[in-house]
Amino acid sequence: MISYKIVLVGDFGAGKTSLIKRYVDNTFSEEYKSSIGVSISKKILEVKIDDILYETTMMIWDIEGKADFKPIFHHHLKGSKGFVVVADLTRQTTIDSIQEHIKLCKTICKDAPIVLALNKIDLYSNNIDLDALKDSFDEEIIGIFKTSAKNTSYVKELFDLLNLEIVKSIKK
Repeated sequence: MISYKIVLVGDFGAGKTSLIKRYVDNTFSEEYKSSIGVSISKKILEVKIDDILYETTMMIWDIEGKADFKPIFHHHLKGSKGFVVVADLTRQTTIDSIQEHIKLCKTICKDAPIVLALNKIDLYSNNIDLDALKDSFDEEIIGIFKTSAKNTSYVKELFDLLNLEIVKSIKK
């Protein structure tokens, strides 16, 4: 069995905890509860690469997004095999801080794959040009998804892509 750590990063209220709860427990709550510190969830997965089936244990770290917690972020990012950067499509400030989060992840774990989750698509009415946004991050991210923890949009696909890329890198 392959076991590894991933970390969800993003500003407070972006939906990191909701994405994790939807993915791990298939639940969603309308009630907002701010994460305090770090919480860790576990998901057992399977992925097939070159006709070989691998069983994996994804340890998913949910890190508090408040600004006063940021000075100690780097301690929690160490050892991560992948990242999900989460932005709230209804709050421009969270979109504006995507680059800062990507830079921090790359500084700590240079080769770890990063997936971008543009969350709360169910509440957002404007169209976002994913190609233009992806181009603005060059080769820094492996995928970009418009997600909704509420209606499950692309939540599984986001984590499945990250799992696949991490297992590929481990098996090299």
